[in-house]
Amino acid sequence: MTGRVPAAAVLLFLSACVTPVHWQPSAGEVRSSAGFSLVLPPGWMVLATSPNETSGGMAASREGPTLQCIAAGVTSAAGDASLPLSALKAWQRLPLYAAYGGSGSKNALLVVATLGGEATAPEVLSSSTSVVGGRPGFRAEVAWTDPHGLPVRSVVVGATVGAKLYWLLYAAPARHYYELDLATFEAVERTFRIDAAAPVPP
Repeated sequence: MTGRVPAAAVLLFLSACVTPVHWQPSAGEVRSSAGFSLVLPPGWMVLATSPNETSGGMAASREGPTLQCIAAGVTSAAGDASLPLSALKAWQRLPLYAAYGGSGSKNALLVVATLGGEATAPEVLSSSTSVVGGRPGFRAEVAWTDPHGLPVRSVVVGATVGAKLYWLLYAAPARHYYELDLATFEAVERTFRIDAAAPVPP
């Protein structure tokens, strides 16, 4: 592949222009004011307001968001949209992927360099029921191709609480990196908790 942006450069760019969240070493548990928490492994960086807290969604990476990303957040579960694809779109709207208030070229750099760009529409390869954060939910595998022609794979899990969708996902290039950090994502998934007040089935 040509034209890939070095991970360190992306992290520096994001740290400089995205506030109030910024990349920083993870301190383990991250709690969100949106009503969820999770535990990240040692050595990962987190895009949040502090190593342990954030407002709204969060994202994390081990070597840079061009290579792998674990993210979580909350979005609307209303309407007939596919829940896995709704979570994916919410991920792309995080400060990590959202259009920065600068030039169009900066916007393109930010999106394409962090796996958020799409040359093909995301396709749900499989979907099944699962328990997510202690609640009935789903687990889906999604794939797409980025603007450089790089195949990207993602695992998306989520659960609805009222009209809200609490989601957690992992995305990485399909070749090599996806399998490399999949077990790490599954370990993080087991720590994911939904703290919003809602009845939990027995």
